[in-house]
Amino acid sequence: MNRFFLIACAILLAACRAPVSPTATPAIVATNAPTATPALAAKPLVVAHRGGAALAPENTLAAFENALKIGVDMVECDVHLSKDDAVVVMHDFAVSRTTNGSGEIRDLTLVELKQLNAAAKFFGGSAPPQPVPTLAELLDLVKGKAGIQIEIKVGAGNARYPGIERKVIDLVNARGMANDVIVISFDFPTLKEIKTIDPRIKTGALVNATWMTTRLLAPPEKIIADAMDATGADYFMPPASTVFEELVKAVHARGLKIGTWTVNTEADMRRLADWGVDAITSDKPDELKRVLGR
Repeated sequence: MNRFFLIACAILLAACRAPVSPTATPAIVATNAPTATPALAAKPLVVAHRGGAALAPENTLAAFENALKIGVDMVECDVHLSKDDAVVVMHDFAVSRTTNGSGEIRDLTLVELKQLNAAAKFFGGSAPPQPVPTLAELLDLVKGKAGIQIEIKVGAGNARYPGIERKVIDLVNARGMANDVIVISFDFPTLKEIKTIDPRIKTGALVNATWMTTRLLAPPEKIIADAMDATGADYFMPPASTVFEELVKAVHARGLKIGTWTVNTEADMRRLADWGVDAITSDKPDELKRVLGR
């Protein structure tokens, strides 16, 4: 299967914006199952997408705690600013999809957000209630136990949150976690601002399937340059369905790393690991560990 077919098909596939519907029982699962198939030589980082969105309510402390029990290398989260400028962990800019509330995060105070149940929609509300976490709470939870990818989101109408980059960096540096964090974003100016504020912080340039499809005929080096020259990022981070082996080689030839999302099937996990992808983000980190022979 050539790369043109892969990228052309990618626009039709579900991307990071829509979580995988859980298919297991509603109990939080931490699995360290024995390896059922031969271990792969490649050992990419195992990254728990939103804490492992197929295993526990996404972007809650319960999900991140579960990911730590599984033994992931990194957790991935999404952050927005509340009305009173608290950095809170949630994927959407509105609260209705995952909580029992309504409205946009930017229009709610932290006190109001803390009154919501962030697990309200997981398995139809059968999971134990979970408060909306702050980034500070999440950093305190994972410090010394795993790395963390922090995706800085935008609000309604793709509006950036003024000052969110500084707030995120201050929270990270207050805990001495600069070496444990990768700040990622689809918004390229956000990544440039992170590097301006603190060049030590690693960043990852997220691109979606549409962005990749518009570069269908470009050589891999040009695809990479379009993202990395614009951001100065350390990681190139396309969706898994658009990754091809020559792209991985071109990223590494430039002295950079490649991470990809959201990888939930064994075939994709094996394919990407065989190609030498540096980090794989999955809703099913327990399954990813099994496939990688960990």
